[in-house]
Amino acid sequence: MMKPLQLRVLLILLFSFLGFETLHAQEYKNQFSIETDNDQYINPNHDRYYTDGTILTFTHAMHHADTGNLVKKIMEYQLGQQLYNPSTAHIYQPSLFDRPFTGYLFGSVAFNWLYKDESAFKFTAQLGTIGPNSLGEPIQTWFHKFFKLYPVGPWYKYGIQKSELGLNLNLDYKKLLYRNDGGWFDVSMDPDAQLGNTFTYVDAGMQLRLGNLGKFFESEITNSRVSSIDKGPQKHEFYLFTEPQFSYVAYNATIEGGLFTHETGPTFGIYHIVYIQQIGLEYASARWSAGYVAFIKTREVKSTALGDQWAAINLAYRFGKI
Repeated sequence: MMKPLQLRVLLILLFSFLGFETLHAQEYKNQFSIETDNDQYINPNHDRYYTDGTILTFTHAMHHADTGNLVKKIMEYQLGQQLYNPSTAHIYQPSLFDRPFTGYLFGSVAFNWLYKDESAFKFTAQLGTIGPNSLGEPIQTWFHKFFKLYPVGPWYKYGIQKSELGLNLNLDYKKLLYRNDGGWFDVSMDPDAQLGNTFTYVDAGMQLRLGNLGKFFESEITNSRVSSIDKGPQKHEFYLFTEPQFSYVAYNATIEGGLFTHETGPTFGIYHIVYIQQIGLEYASARWSAGYVAFIKTREVKSTALGDQWAAINLAYRFGKI
């Protein structure tokens, strides 16, 4: 696994390389991005709870009439897998078991509407599965064998045993609340809600950004660097951000098992009130974007499990000149 010092050096080199791109590059209407999540990106001694994720996203700026307050309509297609462990990926004594093994394999489509007043509304429909059909066990087993890490499991004893297909609908709203006269600091609200038989929750968060900031309809904050209309070069972004967020969680199938199945494996109850703190660094030029975001979450499992920490590294490439 990548050590923290190696990660910092990689990010510095990446941002330095991307910084050579000209400020006057043309705009693009498509974007492909990859995000990799891992708890060891924030702490190399951790291999627990939300332990790994890979998410691929294709983003396309849709054509629309350039009238009224609407600036952009964007469509996103996503495919991903997330893996969850107990306190370690290898249970050699029962006291280490504090959360079920499971995976979540999913695909989604999202529509994003962005407005001149720097508000954004996003609707996502996601179809996925937990349990054996998520392919969590073979993927994690292969990964540990390939990198000669310790053996994983036993999933058959401590994992979600029954697969369940899940449909989850998400509504997300972002709105700029304040930006200073110099344009290098702003505050926005970021509520969202999800209803489904895999995850059901309501979030309320506030995001603070500091640095070289783009407007919400052409920014990494809303994944809106693509465009269907050439309105001239977009501003490069390079900023730090933090987002405190409170979440009310009604259901989490990765902990409780499927909502409509009689789970035969061991499961746990959940804490309904969870606090999540995000701290990150984002960069975007005309063609490239990159970022690192750390997540710190309070306890969510009613067991001996502690709070969770992980980080996400993302890289995006835009193409298809307007």
